[in-house]
Amino acid sequence: MPSSKKLKSLVALFVLAASLVGCASSGDYTPFLRAEPAADAVLNRAPRNLRLFYNALPDVPKSSLTLTGPDGNYDLRGFHTMGSDDLMIEITNPSIPDGDYVVDWSAVVGEDSAVYEGSYRFTVATDR
Repeated sequence: MPSSKKLKSLVALFVLAASLVGCASSGDYTPFLRAEPAADAVLNRAPRNLRLFYNALPDVPKSSLTLTGPDGNYDLRGFHTMGSDDLMIEITNPSIPDGDYVVDWSAVVGEDSAVYEGSYRFTVATDR
């Protein structure tokens, strides 16, 4: 049977390892579930809105969305939630040109005070 000192050392080592594994895996966690338009979608018409879904209701004042495309950043308005664990915003000029777009988001979701961030891409190709 291990000595008391060795047992305490083994327990301390186990607790430290478990803590490090928890920290490493929590960096991969995101409350983001899906979006409209979908990530990596190729659209045959320009979208009018962006809608991102999360695993709990986002805090609108502590969250943000931006849209960047061929002409730089695009104006967005009416940032809100539809009450179904989403964030939604209107693209001010829905006649955005063909090209590749990036949606950058940050959100505080549910009871968690952490700010989560991410991005995804989609393409508009109306001339196909």
